[in-house]
Amino acid sequence: MNRALIGFCAFATAFGSAFVLPAQEESAEGEAKSEVAVEGLDPALVKAASAKPMAKHFHALVRLSLVSGEVLVKLPREKDFKPAVEGKFYPNGSSFRTVGGPTVFEFGKDAFLKVAGDAEFSTREEDFASPQRAVIPRRGSFTVSLPRTLPTGLFSVAFPNFVVKDLAGESSYELTPSGDGDEAVVHVITGMLALDGPHYKVLRMSAADRIRIRTTGDALFTSLRGEAGDYKVSLDQGCTTYKDPITGEVKKQDRRLDFSLTPQCAIKIFRKRSQVGGRMAVSVMTFDPAGEMRNRFTFAEGAASVNFGEEVVRIQDISFKTDKKKASDKKSAAGEKAPEGESAGESGGGESSSGSSESGGESSSNSNGFGDSF
Repeated sequence: MNRALIGFCAFATAFGSAFVLPAQEESAEGEAKSEVAVEGLDPALVKAASAKPMAKHFHALVRLSLVSGEVLVKLPREKDFKPAVEGKFYPNGSSFRTVGGPTVFEFGKDAFLKVAGDAEFSTREEDFASPQRAVIPRRGSFTVSLPRTLPTGLFSVAFPNFVVKDLAGESSYELTPSGDGDEAVVHVITGMLALDGPHYKVLRMSAADRIRIRTTGDALFTSLRGEAGDYKVSLDQGCTTYKDPITGEVKKQDRRLDFSLTPQCAIKIFRKRSQVGGRMAVSVMTFDPAGEMRNRFTFAEGAASVNFGEEVVRIQDISFKTDKKKASDKKSAAGEKAPEGESAGESGGGESSSGSSESGGESSSNSNGFGDSF
Protein backbone atom coordinates (compact mmCIF):
# COMPACT_ATOMS: atom_id res chain seq x y z
CA MET A 1 0.00 0.00 0.00
CA ASN A 2 2.77 2.45 0.99
CA ARG A 3 4.77 1.60 -2.15
CA ALA A 4 1.72 2.30 -4.32
CA LEU A 5 1.12 5.65 -2.61
CA ILE A 6 4.79 6.67 -2.96
CA GLY A 7 4.74 5.79 -6.65
CA PHE A 8 1.59 7.81 -7.25
CA CYS A 9 3.07 10.89 -5.56
CA ALA A 10 6.24 10.65 -7.65
CA PHE A 11 4.17 10.40 -10.84
CA ALA A 12 2.08 13.44 -9.84
CA THR A 13 5.19 15.49 -9.06
CA ALA A 14 6.79 14.70 -12.42
CA PHE A 15 3.50 15.36 -14.24
CA GLY A 16 3.10 18.78 -12.58
CA SER A 17 6.69 19.79 -13.29
CA ALA A 18 6.06 19.42 -16.99
CA PHE A 19 3.60 22.34 -16.77
CA VAL A 20 5.33 24.47 -14.13
CA LEU A 21 8.72 24.71 -15.83
CA PRO A 22 7.44 26.08 -19.18
CA ALA A 23 5.36 28.63 -17.29
CA GLN A 24 8.42 29.82 -15.39
CA GLU A 25 10.42 30.08 -18.59
CA GLU A 26 7.63 32.04 -20.24
CA SER A 27 7.43 34.39 -17.25
CA ALA A 28 11.18 34.99 -17.34
CA GLU A 29 11.01 35.71 -21.05
CA GLY A 30 8.15 38.17 -20.50
CA GLU A 31 10.15 40.01 -17.83
CA ALA A 32 13.11 40.30 -20.18
CA LYS A 33 10.91 41.79 -22.88
CA SER A 34 9.49 44.32 -20.42
CA GLU A 35 12.98 45.34 -19.35
CA VAL A 36 13.94 45.98 -22.95
CA ALA A 37 10.73 47.99 -23.52
CA VAL A 38 11.62 50.49 -20.78
CA GLU A 39 15.40 50.54 -21.19
CA GLY A 40 17.05 53.64 -19.79
CA LEU A 41 14.36 54.42 -17.19
CA ASP A 42 14.42 54.14 -13.44
CA PRO A 43 14.48 50.51 -12.17
CA ALA A 44 11.29 51.18 -10.19
CA LEU A 45 9.54 52.07 -13.44
CA VAL A 46 10.83 48.89 -15.05
CA LYS A 47 9.39 46.85 -12.22
CA ALA A 48 6.06 48.65 -12.45
CA ALA A 49 5.86 48.18 -16.21
CA SER A 50 6.58 44.45 -16.00
CA ALA A 51 4.12 43.91 -13.15
CA LYS A 52 0.38 43.49 -13.50
CA PRO A 53 -1.28 46.93 -13.99
CA MET A 54 -2.44 48.32 -10.65
CA ALA A 55 -5.13 50.53 -12.21
CA LYS A 56 -8.17 48.74 -13.52
CA HIS A 57 -8.67 50.73 -16.71
CA PHE A 58 -5.13 52.02 -17.44
CA HIS A 59 -1.54 50.80 -17.54
CA ALA A 60 0.84 51.98 -14.85
CA LEU A 61 2.87 53.73 -17.59
CA VAL A 62 2.11 55.23 -21.01
CA ARG A 63 3.17 53.15 -24.02
CA LEU A 64 4.22 54.64 -27.34
CA SER A 65 2.50 52.06 -29.53
CA LEU A 66 2.76 53.55 -33.06
CA VAL A 67 5.16 56.05 -34.63
CA SER A 68 4.86 57.27 -38.22
CA GLY A 69 7.09 60.33 -37.98
CA GLU A 70 9.40 61.62 -35.27
CA VAL A 71 8.60 61.67 -31.54
CA LEU A 72 10.61 63.41 -28.83
CA VAL A 73 10.12 62.85 -25.10
CA LYS A 74 11.18 64.73 -21.98
CA LEU A 75 10.94 62.66 -18.80
CA PRO A 76 9.76 64.19 -15.49
CA ARG A 77 12.33 66.50 -13.88
CA GLU A 78 14.55 66.44 -16.97
CA LYS A 79 15.38 69.54 -19.03
CA ASP A 80 15.96 68.23 -22.56
CA PHE A 81 13.92 66.29 -25.10
CA LYS A 82 15.34 63.11 -26.60
CA PRO A 83 14.09 60.68 -29.27
CA ALA A 84 11.33 58.33 -28.14
CA VAL A 85 11.23 54.69 -29.23
CA GLU A 86 8.17 52.85 -30.47
CA GLY A 87 6.98 50.14 -28.11
CA LYS A 88 8.55 51.61 -24.96
CA PHE A 89 6.75 52.64 -21.78
CA TYR A 90 7.15 56.17 -20.39
CA PRO A 91 6.21 57.49 -16.95
CA ASN A 92 3.21 59.72 -16.29
CA GLY A 93 4.41 63.30 -16.22
CA SER A 94 6.42 63.00 -19.44
CA SER A 95 6.16 65.59 -22.23
CA PHE A 96 5.99 64.62 -25.91
CA ARG A 97 6.52 66.39 -29.24
CA THR A 98 5.40 64.76 -32.46
CA VAL A 99 6.43 65.66 -36.00
CA GLY A 100 5.02 64.16 -39.19
CA GLY A 101 2.57 61.29 -39.46
CA PRO A 102 0.02 60.07 -36.90
CA THR A 103 1.24 58.81 -33.53
CA VAL A 104 -0.63 56.57 -31.07
CA PHE A 105 -0.13 56.46 -27.31
CA GLU A 106 -1.66 53.63 -25.30
CA PHE A 107 -2.96 54.43 -21.81
CA GLY A 108 -4.74 51.11 -21.35
CA LYS A 109 -6.05 48.09 -23.19
CA ASP A 110 -8.89 50.13 -24.74
CA ALA A 111 -7.64 53.67 -24.03
CA PHE A 112 -5.66 55.51 -26.73
CA LEU A 113 -4.51 59.01 -27.61
CA LYS A 114 -4.02 59.59 -31.33
CA VAL A 115 -1.95 62.62 -32.38
CA ALA A 116 -2.23 63.97 -35.91
CA GLY A 117 0.79 65.77 -37.36
CA ASP A 118 2.84 68.30 -35.40
CA ALA A 119 1.75 68.58 -31.77
CA GLU A 120 2.96 68.88 -28.20
CA PHE A 121 1.38 67.61 -24.99
CA SER A 122 2.24 66.14 -21.62
CA THR A 123 0.68 63.65 -19.26
CA ARG A 124 -0.10 64.48 -15.65
CA GLU A 125 2.19 62.83 -13.14
CA GLU A 126 0.26 60.23 -11.14
CA ASP A 127 1.02 57.58 -8.58
CA PHE A 128 1.24 54.05 -10.01
CA ALA A 129 -1.86 53.03 -8.05
CA SER A 130 -3.92 56.07 -9.09
CA PRO A 131 -6.98 55.18 -11.23
CA GLN A 132 -6.98 58.62 -12.92
CA ARG A 133 -5.19 59.84 -16.03
CA ALA A 134 -4.96 63.30 -17.63
CA VAL A 135 -3.57 64.79 -20.84
CA ILE A 136 -2.36 68.41 -20.96
CA PRO A 137 -2.34 69.75 -24.56
CA ARG A 138 0.10 72.49 -25.58
CA ARG A 139 -0.71 72.68 -29.30
CA GLY A 140 -1.96 70.51 -32.15
CA SER A 141 -4.80 68.08 -32.90
CA PHE A 142 -5.66 65.05 -30.75
CA THR A 143 -8.22 62.27 -30.63
CA VAL A 144 -9.01 60.44 -27.41
CA SER A 145 -10.54 56.96 -27.69
CA LEU A 146 -11.90 55.43 -24.47
CA PRO A 147 -14.41 52.69 -23.60
CA ARG A 148 -18.01 53.87 -23.77
CA THR A 149 -18.52 52.36 -20.31
CA LEU A 150 -15.59 54.15 -18.64
CA PRO A 151 -16.73 55.49 -15.23
CA THR A 152 -16.83 59.26 -14.80
CA GLY A 153 -13.92 61.08 -13.25
CA LEU A 154 -11.13 58.82 -14.52
CA PHE A 155 -9.86 60.61 -17.64
CA SER A 156 -9.59 64.33 -18.37
CA VAL A 157 -8.05 66.72 -20.90
CA ALA A 158 -6.69 69.82 -19.13
CA PHE A 159 -6.50 72.80 -21.50
CA PRO A 160 -4.73 75.97 -20.32
CA ASN A 161 -8.01 77.73 -19.42
CA PHE A 162 -10.60 74.95 -18.95
CA VAL A 163 -10.86 71.22 -18.30
CA VAL A 164 -12.70 68.53 -20.27
CA LYS A 165 -13.71 65.79 -17.85
CA ASP A 166 -15.89 62.68 -17.45
CA LEU A 167 -14.87 61.42 -20.88
CA ALA A 168 -16.32 58.26 -22.41
CA GLY A 169 -16.21 57.17 -26.04
CA GLU A 170 -14.31 59.05 -28.75
CA SER A 171 -13.68 62.80 -28.93
CA SER A 172 -11.33 65.12 -30.81
CA TYR A 173 -9.54 68.31 -29.77
CA GLU A 174 -7.65 71.17 -31.40
CA LEU A 175 -5.53 73.76 -29.61
CA THR A 176 -4.04 76.71 -31.49
CA PRO A 177 -1.92 79.13 -29.43
CA SER A 178 -1.77 82.74 -30.56
CA GLY A 179 0.12 85.84 -29.51
CA ASP A 180 -2.58 86.91 -27.05
CA GLY A 181 -4.08 83.60 -25.92
CA ASP A 182 -5.36 80.43 -27.54
CA GLU A 183 -8.32 78.93 -29.38
CA ALA A 184 -9.60 75.42 -28.65
CA VAL A 185 -12.17 73.21 -30.36
CA VAL A 186 -13.88 70.31 -28.56
CA HIS A 187 -15.84 67.80 -30.67
CA VAL A 188 -17.67 64.74 -29.38
CA ILE A 189 -17.62 61.93 -31.96
CA THR A 190 -19.27 59.21 -29.87
CA GLY A 191 -20.05 58.99 -26.18
CA MET A 192 -20.10 62.04 -23.94
CA LEU A 193 -18.06 64.49 -21.88
CA ALA A 194 -18.40 67.50 -19.57
CA LEU A 195 -16.58 70.82 -19.60
CA ASP A 196 -15.62 73.06 -16.70
CA GLY A 197 -14.28 76.60 -17.14
CA PRO A 198 -14.13 79.84 -15.15
CA HIS A 199 -17.71 81.16 -14.69
CA TYR A 200 -19.22 78.54 -17.02
CA LYS A 201 -19.89 74.81 -17.17
CA VAL A 202 -21.18 72.37 -19.77
CA LEU A 203 -22.68 69.48 -17.83
CA ARG A 204 -23.01 67.18 -20.84
CA MET A 205 -21.99 67.16 -24.49
CA SER A 206 -23.11 64.20 -26.59
CA ALA A 207 -22.30 62.74 -30.01
CA ALA A 208 -21.84 65.33 -32.80
CA ASP A 209 -21.72 68.30 -30.36
CA ARG A 210 -18.96 70.80 -31.09
CA ILE A 211 -17.83 74.00 -29.33
CA ARG A 212 -15.11 76.60 -30.02
CA ILE A 213 -13.55 78.46 -27.07
CA ARG A 214 -11.32 81.52 -27.41
CA THR A 215 -9.42 82.80 -24.37
CA THR A 216 -7.01 85.72 -24.06
CA GLY A 217 -3.61 85.23 -22.52
CA ASP A 218 -4.51 87.01 -19.30
CA ALA A 219 -7.77 85.00 -19.07
CA LEU A 220 -9.77 88.23 -18.78
CA PHE A 221 -11.92 87.40 -21.82
CA THR A 222 -13.57 84.16 -22.94
CA SER A 223 -15.67 83.58 -26.03
CA LEU A 224 -17.76 80.42 -26.48
CA ARG A 225 -19.37 79.68 -29.86
CA GLY A 226 -21.60 76.76 -30.76
CA GLU A 227 -20.63 74.98 -33.98
CA ALA A 228 -22.78 71.82 -33.91
CA GLY A 229 -25.43 70.25 -31.71
CA ASP A 230 -27.61 71.70 -28.96
CA TYR A 231 -26.43 71.66 -25.34
CA LYS A 232 -26.80 73.76 -22.20
CA VAL A 233 -24.09 76.06 -20.90
CA SER A 234 -24.57 76.89 -17.22
CA LEU A 235 -23.34 80.44 -16.62
CA ASP A 236 -22.35 81.82 -13.23
CA GLN A 237 -24.52 84.80 -12.18
CA GLY A 238 -22.88 85.58 -8.90
CA CYS A 239 -24.87 85.36 -5.68
CA THR A 240 -27.85 86.90 -3.93
CA THR A 241 -29.04 86.86 -0.33
CA TYR A 242 -32.17 85.45 1.27
CA LYS A 243 -33.50 85.25 4.79
CA ASP A 244 -33.91 81.79 6.30
CA PRO A 245 -37.58 81.59 7.39
CA ILE A 246 -36.73 79.35 10.35
CA THR A 247 -33.56 80.86 11.81
CA GLY A 248 -33.95 84.37 10.41
CA GLU A 249 -30.31 84.23 9.29
CA VAL A 250 -29.35 86.01 6.07
CA LYS A 251 -27.58 83.58 3.74
CA LYS A 252 -25.98 83.74 0.31
CA GLN A 253 -27.33 81.78 -2.64
CA ASP A 254 -25.55 81.17 -5.96
CA ARG A 255 -27.43 81.94 -9.16
CA ARG A 256 -26.92 80.48 -12.62
CA LEU A 257 -28.36 80.91 -16.11
CA ASP A 258 -28.77 77.95 -18.47
CA PHE A 259 -28.23 79.08 -22.05
CA SER A 260 -28.78 76.78 -25.06
CA LEU A 261 -25.69 76.94 -27.24
CA THR A 262 -26.82 76.02 -30.75
CA PRO A 263 -24.84 76.65 -33.99
CA GLN A 264 -23.83 80.31 -34.35
CA CYS A 265 -24.96 81.18 -30.81
CA ALA A 266 -22.25 82.85 -28.74
CA ILE A 267 -21.35 83.72 -25.16
CA LYS A 268 -18.85 86.43 -24.22
CA ILE A 269 -17.41 86.71 -20.71
CA PHE A 270 -15.37 89.74 -19.61
CA ARG A 271 -13.41 89.81 -16.34
CA LYS A 272 -11.61 92.52 -14.43
CA ARG A 273 -10.16 92.51 -10.94
CA SER A 274 -11.17 95.46 -8.80
CA GLN A 275 -8.38 97.70 -7.52
CA VAL A 276 -10.29 98.14 -4.27
CA GLY A 277 -10.98 94.91 -2.42
CA GLY A 278 -9.49 92.71 -5.14
CA ARG A 279 -12.81 91.08 -6.15
CA MET A 280 -13.24 89.80 -9.68
CA ALA A 281 -15.94 91.69 -11.60
CA VAL A 282 -17.58 89.62 -14.34
CA SER A 283 -19.77 90.77 -17.23
CA VAL A 284 -21.56 88.21 -19.43
CA MET A 285 -23.45 88.63 -22.72
CA THR A 286 -25.26 85.96 -24.76
CA PHE A 287 -26.11 86.17 -28.46
CA ASP A 288 -28.58 84.27 -30.66
CA PRO A 289 -27.72 82.85 -34.14
CA ALA A 290 -28.61 86.20 -35.77
CA GLY A 291 -26.00 87.98 -33.63
CA GLU A 292 -28.59 89.77 -31.48
CA MET A 293 -27.93 90.08 -27.76
CA ARG A 294 -30.30 87.98 -25.64
CA ASN A 295 -28.98 88.36 -22.06
CA ARG A 296 -26.55 90.58 -20.24
CA PHE A 297 -25.61 90.66 -16.59
CA THR A 298 -22.77 91.76 -14.32
CA PHE A 299 -21.70 90.64 -10.87
CA ALA A 300 -18.79 90.70 -8.46
CA GLU A 301 -17.59 87.39 -7.08
CA GLY A 302 -18.93 86.82 -3.58
CA ALA A 303 -20.67 90.21 -3.39
CA ALA A 304 -24.47 89.99 -3.41
CA SER A 305 -24.72 93.79 -3.47
CA VAL A 306 -23.16 93.89 -6.95
CA ASN A 307 -25.43 91.66 -9.00
CA PHE A 308 -27.77 92.80 -11.75
CA GLY A 309 -28.86 91.65 -15.18
CA GLU A 310 -31.68 91.55 -17.69
CA GLU A 311 -33.09 89.82 -20.70
CA VAL A 312 -32.63 91.96 -23.78
CA VAL A 313 -35.94 92.33 -25.69
CA ARG A 314 -35.35 93.30 -29.28
CA ILE A 315 -37.43 96.06 -30.88
CA GLN A 316 -38.30 93.84 -33.84
CA ASP A 317 -39.73 91.24 -31.45
CA ILE A 318 -42.05 93.82 -29.92
CA SER A 319 -43.17 95.15 -33.32
CA PHE A 320 -43.73 91.61 -34.58
CA LYS A 321 -46.03 90.76 -31.68
CA THR A 322 -47.85 94.11 -32.06
CA ASP A 323 -48.47 93.48 -35.76
CA LYS A 324 -49.80 90.00 -35.00
CA LYS A 325 -52.18 91.42 -32.39
CA LYS A 326 -53.45 94.11 -34.80
CA ALA A 327 -54.03 91.49 -37.49
CA SER A 328 -55.97 89.35 -35.02
CA ASP A 329 -58.13 92.32 -33.99
CA LYS A 330 -58.92 93.12 -37.62
CA LYS A 331 -59.99 89.54 -38.26
CA SER A 332 -62.23 89.59 -35.20
CA ALA A 333 -63.85 92.86 -36.32
CA ALA A 334 -64.38 91.49 -39.83
CA GLY A 335 -65.91 88.36 -38.35
CA GLU A 336 -68.61 90.38 -36.59
CA LYS A 337 -69.84 91.84 -39.93
CA ALA A 338 -69.59 88.56 -41.89
CA PRO A 339 -72.29 85.86 -41.92
CA GLU A 340 -72.56 83.76 -38.81
CA GLY A 341 -70.96 80.64 -40.33
CA GLU A 342 -67.97 82.48 -41.79
CA SER A 343 -67.44 84.50 -38.61
CA ALA A 344 -66.97 81.41 -36.47
CA GLY A 345 -64.46 79.87 -38.85
CA GLU A 346 -62.32 82.99 -39.33
CA SER A 347 -62.38 84.02 -35.70
CA GLY A 348 -61.38 80.57 -34.45
CA GLY A 349 -58.55 80.22 -36.95
CA GLY A 350 -57.13 83.67 -36.18
CA GLU A 351 -57.10 83.18 -32.42
CA SER A 352 -55.50 79.74 -32.69
CA SER A 353 -52.71 81.01 -34.95
CA SER A 354 -51.89 84.01 -32.77
CA GLY A 355 -51.91 82.04 -29.54
CA SER A 356 -49.59 79.31 -30.79
CA SER A 357 -47.15 81.85 -32.20
CA GLU A 358 -46.88 83.90 -29.02
CA SER A 359 -46.63 80.93 -26.68
CA GLY A 360 -43.92 79.40 -28.86
CA GLY A 361 -41.80 82.54 -28.59
CA GLU A 362 -42.11 82.73 -24.82
CA SER A 363 -41.17 79.07 -24.29
CA SER A 364 -37.63 79.52 -25.66
CA SER A 365 -35.02 78.16 -23.31
CA ASN A 366 -32.98 81.36 -23.74
CA SER A 367 -35.81 83.81 -22.97
CA ASN A 368 -35.33 83.97 -19.20
CA GLY A 369 -32.88 86.60 -18.04
CA PHE A 370 -31.79 84.88 -14.85
CA GLY A 371 -32.86 81.27 -15.41
CA ASP A 372 -33.70 79.00 -12.51
CA SER A 373 -31.94 79.65 -9.24
CA PHE A 374 -30.38 76.65 -7.56
